Amino acid sequence: MKEEEFERAEEEEENESALSRIILLVRVLLTIALLAVGFFWLNEENYGLWVNLAVMGAAWLIIGYDVVFKALKKLFGKGNPFDEHVLMTISTIGAFCLRFFGPENNEFLEGVLVMLLYQIGEFFQDLAADRSRDAITAAIDLRNDHASVICEDGSLVSKTPEEIAIGDVYLFKVGEKALADGEVIEGVGEVDESSLTGEFMPVAKTVGSIISSGTLLKSGSLKVQATKEYKDSTVKKLLDLVENNVERKSKTDRFITKFAKVYTPIVMGLAILVGVIPPLFLGIGDGEVWSRWIYTALSFLVISCPCSIVIAVPLAYFAGLGLASKNGILVKGGEYFDKLNTLQCVAFDKTGTLTEGKFQISGVYPQGLEEEKFMEYLLAAESLSNHPLAKAIINGHELSDITAKVSSYEEIAGFGVRCDYEGHSLAARRFDPKKDAASSKEDLEAFGTKICLDVDGVFSGYLVLNDTLKDSAKDMVSDLHKLGVKAMLLSGDRNANVQAIAQTLSIDEYHGELTPEEKTALLEHKMAEEQGSTAFVGDGINDAPSIVLSDVGIAMGGLGSDMAVQNADVVFMNDDPYQVVNVWRIAEKTQRRAFMVIFISLFAKLACMVAAIAWSGFPLWAAVLADSGLAVAMVLVSLSLFWSKISLRKRK
Repeated sequence: MKEEEFERAEEEEENESALSRIILLVRVLLTIALLAVGFFWLNEENYGLWVNLAVMGAAWLIIGYDVVFKALKKLFGKGNPFDEHVLMTISTIGAFCLRFFGPENNEFLEGVLVMLLYQIGEFFQDLAADRSRDAITAAIDLRNDHASVICEDGSLVSKTPEEIAIGDVYLFKVGEKALADGEVIEGVGEVDESSLTGEFMPVAKTVGSIISSGTLLKSGSLKVQATKEYKDSTVKKLLDLVENNVERKSKTDRFITKFAKVYTPIVMGLAILVGVIPPLFLGIGDGEVWSRWIYTALSFLVISCPCSIVIAVPLAYFAGLGLASKNGILVKGGEYFDKLNTLQCVAFDKTGTLTEGKFQISGVYPQGLEEEKFMEYLLAAESLSNHPLAKAIINGHELSDITAKVSSYEEIAGFGVRCDYEGHSLAARRFDPKKDAASSKEDLEAFGTKICLDVDGVFSGYLVLNDTLKDSAKDMVSDLHKLGVKAMLLSGDRNANVQAIAQTLSIDEYHGELTPEEKTALLEHKMAEEQGSTAFVGDGINDAPSIVLSDVGIAMGGLGSDMAVQNADVVFMNDDPYQVVNVWRIAEKTQRRAFMVIFISLFAKLACMVAAIAWSGFPLWAAVLADSGLAVAMVLVSLSLFWSKISLRKRK
């Protein structure tokens, strides 16, 4: 499937979802109107049984035709035929049948009301999920999707990635993403390839260097000649990997569906036993005995219909989704709460996920100079540079007095900078292991990026820059371990960097220098090993295939790539890794609330069922009243989750 077809299908799905909600709302309103007409005007007392049945039957079909259709597909399809659709269909038909085996009551009304309440519950849960998806779509950073291609006459024409042909030359400007794989034919610059490789260190690019689509230009300006068509580009290969993993990702039943698969056959079996066993012993040829116990069985079936459950449980998930959204966590559907409740392992990308993706000075090692004078000289050398490393070094320092004394400044691609300062020739450059190892008394194999300083041609020490860990990363891994969840690090960064981060955070398993394909292979192996679910947390283009494949794909939404955010099941809007623990707590709280609704509802229904079997005159209206009142109470219990207090850790 081509990318544009994929996006078109996604847009059509969103439009269909919105249209279906509008149609359902119209059906609800029409059903309520017919219920009012059937109850207050065309009721059985005024117009007879069949007129009232026709009105109520029409209301039932309007609100429940899709449920009935799904139930029939399940019953005549493969696999377990029992789900919530089968349960609702049988229970509501049972309510209609009651009228023909017992006293005159409003069983028709009961049958329609149960279906109506079920549809309302589903409506709210779907609405919450759609709102999360809409919020995610709105949060996506829509950077440039057109390239400025240079024509033969020197003019510029805007082209999409699909329109760029082999041989086209396009301008690659600071802050833009490369839209085609190619080769630099003019210019010098620094390219951030972390979205593909996980390596946060910008890579110097000069004439002849290779540019991969999806990378970001941090400094300089380049002219790039396309060497591949879009269908063969790096980004397209990643898109294909994403789409393949979408097909491989297993679908999980919702909580209410799992419940119905067990509950439905049990209550149906009990109802059949109640309707058949007693007449066999009390009077096999007595029509009145059969009528009495069929009525009891139907009453049993109607009472057992979990009206309070089928509306309150979806609303508990609705409230859970809202609670997550209030705390900067967007979840695309309640089924991901169920997966989070069986979480066994969380795999993380490194750069931008556990780390800030920003340089910070982690050590200063002067040689032959005082540290203060070493830093003064290094700041002077870097003061006029726009390179990301230079910006990290001068960050937080006042440079006005120093800059005024700098002269003969020269920036050399692939080397560093040279300048004159207070009568000295200064050079700030990348570490050269062959040249500098013998010059330094310090351990130059230490973890980090090293910037060396030469003063008048003499090596005078070096400074170490490292990517900074996010302040909540260590607490997050520690709390995951307390929950019995393993942590795993999968990164395209160098093994030494990955190992250092993993050891600092006490991560259980780590792998470095991985391609996107290798990431997904390792993740798939881990998913096969674990009994429960596995989540993957990332932010880059290279993380998108793993996000799609995992049981719960999580993306950093603040700075994450479009592809990662679009394909995630959960999005953290503040890029805080501790939200992994927070979303687990919300999922666990949501499921506990759903269990509480089920327990209370089943206890009340069991009492009514026993009363219906033991007392032949047990009025159905009493059970209906208890069920309706219980439904209202359980709805309030579920919705209160939205305002509940959960121990959420906020990022500092």
